[in-house]
Amino acid sequence: MILLITGTVALLFIAVQVYTLNALVFNEPESVPKMKDLPMISVLIAARDEEDRIVRCLEALDAQDYPKDRIEILIGDDRSSDRTYEIAEVFIRERPQFKLIRIVENLGKARGKANVLAHLAHKARGDYFLITDVDVCVPDSWASGMLNGFREETGIMSGTTMCTREGMMQAIDWLHFMGYIKAFANVGLSCTAVGNNMAVRRKAYWDTGGFENLEFSITEDYRLFQAVTSAGWGWNTLLNPETLGLALPIKGYFEILQQRKRWLIGARDLTLIWKLLLGLYALFTPALLIMLVLSPHLGLTVWFVKFTLQTAFISALCSKLKIKPFKIFTLVIYELFVLLNTLFSMIFFLMPVSTRWKGRVYRKDDLI
Repeated sequence: MILLITGTVALLFIAVQVYTLNALVFNEPESVPKMKDLPMISVLIAARDEEDRIVRCLEALDAQDYPKDRIEILIGDDRSSDRTYEIAEVFIRERPQFKLIRIVENLGKARGKANVLAHLAHKARGDYFLITDVDVCVPDSWASGMLNGFREETGIMSGTTMCTREGMMQAIDWLHFMGYIKAFANVGLSCTAVGNNMAVRRKAYWDTGGFENLEFSITEDYRLFQAVTSAGWGWNTLLNPETLGLALPIKGYFEILQQRKRWLIGARDLTLIWKLLLGLYALFTPALLIMLVLSPHLGLTVWFVKFTLQTAFISALCSKLKIKPFKIFTLVIYELFVLLNTLFSMIFFLMPVSTRWKGRVYRKDDLI
């Protein structure tokens, strides 16, 4: 009976992998025609204690191939305790498209990053708000590439982000996860917009009342995605080199677990189908371990099939993004990382430990 149950979990998991690989490779929607008239856009950046990385982000935004008179970049300093504000202040001198704003008060229900974005939205002049994080470096084509994903009915959209290869396991893991979002988006199943690489139409944003009128969530990107789509707007997900953001990897495994816990807390608001998919993903690792004990040959066969499909999926993502593929040995190491990280993330999520992020403590979605 135990072998039957674990085998069913494994079979369902493999079926999902086959489905997503097919959706990623063969179900790419038609491209959206490029905008003829370039609108005014506002890039919104929330910064908190980022002195060692903010210049990298701002240099990338300064290099955008979008007309300088049609773009503004608003930086909200979220009560930084280091030299973030001073460094940004020096950088933006003689760059009139940049504006630096101190954020010292909470606006309505907004807290943390959502609060900074709420303030910046009130000052933004653009017809579209583009949002990224300080630890992300976007390509020169990012602004124009994001706009090219908007159809008439599109209210919110997401690009693709992965970590730089200095954190190889995180780089593959982010890409793998973003690939699932894109694969299901290709068949019409929405998930979220990714808060470090997203864009929202101005009208769609204000149709929600803005972050100050949304119930607070530590995954503010998903909360906004929910509100925009609930207001009747469409969504889109991009996976192309023009909008690929490169994030700096997290230092320290405890911080990775904190990040995963924050995501899993936010996942409580996902639709039923996504909860079932995440549940299946979580169950696969313990199911595989049990199979390896009860029937080693069957367990190893399932593991090999899973690894083969996973490798094909990641390779397809690299091809679509026109990035250097990962070596097979690296993908073997990643497979072990996935299994252990899934197990540890589940354990850490269930532990009665407060979530800490960007120097703040979150308890039951409340910011302390």
